[in-house]
Amino acid sequence: MTTQNVASVYPLPPEYYKRYTDENLSILKQVKEQGEETFVESGGALPQTFNILELEPPPPITEGYYHCFNDAWPVVDVLNSLEDQGHKQLYPKGKIDRNVELKKLNQSAIFNFLELLNSLVKDPDRSLEKFEQIRLIFLNMKHMLNEYRPHQARETLRSILKNQLEDRRRATEEIKNRVNELAKTLETIKSSWKALDETKMDMDTH
Repeated sequence: MTTQNVASVYPLPPEYYKRYTDENLSILKQVKEQGEETFVESGGALPQTFNILELEPPPPITEGYYHCFNDAWPVVDVLNSLEDQGHKQLYPKGKIDRNVELKKLNQSAIFNFLELLNSLVKDPDRSLEKFEQIRLIFLNMKHMLNEYRPHQARETLRSILKNQLEDRRRATEEIKNRVNELAKTLETIKSSWKALDETKMDMDTH
């Protein structure tokens, strides 16, 4: 019978996760509050195999790039202008109506596409020029949509928070209604017991 090698699909976690015990985290807290020397002088024992301060998470990156999916991404997500990317901007700068400008770019793309088809038949040498013009139009459309993404993200977050707030208000209102119903029930029980006590007192006096 042959022996089959069995390997985990996912790699095991790094061994240093075992350092994050309740005891070590308590030591880390005391060292941060008192200082390492004071902690040791007061009788505290530090781990021998690693520096207790290594349990502190590294500070977040605030500049430069980070690597993810085999690519480098800027820490501060800034959308470079079309000019910075080496392309001409076809729509006005500043505050614009994106719907109107996108419609214009779309119409221009359709017109240039028809021109491209015509040039392929009548003047193939001009086809490359039309192709580049269409490419530039789509780059502008993509850039305009990317400019809108921060606003879209804010509106999405605002909508999520609004829904959460409404859910909590409904839950709070439901709790209040239940509390009021319970208070009425308790008041009814209290009145019933009081009536029973009065009836019992009348029976005892006779």
